[in-house]
Amino acid sequence: MMNPARALFVIAFICSLMLPARVSALAPLDSLGVWVRLVAARNTTAHDVAAYKFVAGRPIEDPQREAAVLAEKRDRAVQRGLDPDAVVHTYRQLIEANKLLQHADFQRFLLGRTPSPPPSLDAIRERIDTLDAHLLSRWAQLDDVRAAPDCPRQLARAIALQGTQTSPLDEAARIALVRATLGFCPHDGVPTAGAPGAAQNDAAGH
Repeated sequence: MMNPARALFVIAFICSLMLPARVSALAPLDSLGVWVRLVAARNTTAHDVAAYKFVAGRPIEDPQREAAVLAEKRDRAVQRGLDPDAVVHTYRQLIEANKLLQHADFQRFLLGRTPSPPPSLDAIRERIDTLDAHLLSRWAQLDDVRAAPDCPRQLARAIALQGTQTSPLDEAARIALVRATLGFCPHDGVPTAGAPGAAQNDAAGH
């Protein structure tokens, strides 16, 4: 009989072989995967923003700054011939996701964790602006994805593929990524045909 330690090793090894095959089977469109990766990168800036604000004694909420950012995104969308309302809606979600992570970090700081020395505010904003420019430059490439009936499923798969086997997204980062992409698909929150549970919900009248 195989000893328990060896059995656990064998099971872990088999699972490690199965995971890449599953990830490959669920691979989303390249354009969507790249875009979601950029969103995830933008979310990570929240930690530097939180550290800067906490050390400087500044509040997380900054309505004037948010309004200026959204107005600038609207102007850029118009210049590129994109739907300004859709672009502004997306950036509003990105801002809210960023603040969600900032609030989580503030909780940790209040409980005694020392913030890491943050970069300068200009450096943080420069990084965010660079990521925003990349996100907006890829917006038009995603029109077909957003128009597809299975857009929510493609987006869910793209989110599931973020991170790596050795450095997976933690739960807070995953939730923030879901928060950041709310409204990306026209049918957010609506199971697509063939999705697990969709038939049961239809039969139940939900």
